[in-house]
Amino acid sequence: MDIWEQILWVVFAVMMGGALVACISVAVVATSEQRKYTKEQRVGKALGGTGVPAQGTVLEVRRPEHQLTSPGTHGQRMVALELDLQMGPAAQVPTVVLRTLVDELLLPRIAVPGATIHLLQDPANPAVVSVDRQRTPLEVPPAQG
Repeated sequence: MDIWEQILWVVFAVMMGGALVACISVAVVATSEQRKYTKEQRVGKALGGTGVPAQGTVLEVRRPEHQLTSPGTHGQRMVALELDLQMGPAAQVPTVVLRTLVDELLLPRIAVPGATIHLLQDPANPAVVSVDRQRTPLEVPPAQG
């Protein structure tokens, strides 16, 4: 092998290493972003029957900067949202930020200021809430045929 061929192989190795690092970085960022918006559902499952029913009124709606979407349980498109919620007058915390995934068909019903969201609140930590999916569904179920 002459010197030019060796240089070419070194350049190729550096470029492939850079591409590999870039791919790993994208995967790490995407996974950490996804976790922020799926945490709410995990909290809801953990609260189970111990969650205290509560209500929040949407004050503000934001989409994450990465415009995150995810497939739902029925193959539909779920959109990541951050909702600033005003809690009820008897609440121990006045407002909470809720990060969740919402079926794109339900956005006009949920992602608007003034909308009411039914919640389950952690009795040990009132700032921790999850959507009560029985009273405020976040996915449109498939048609029964």
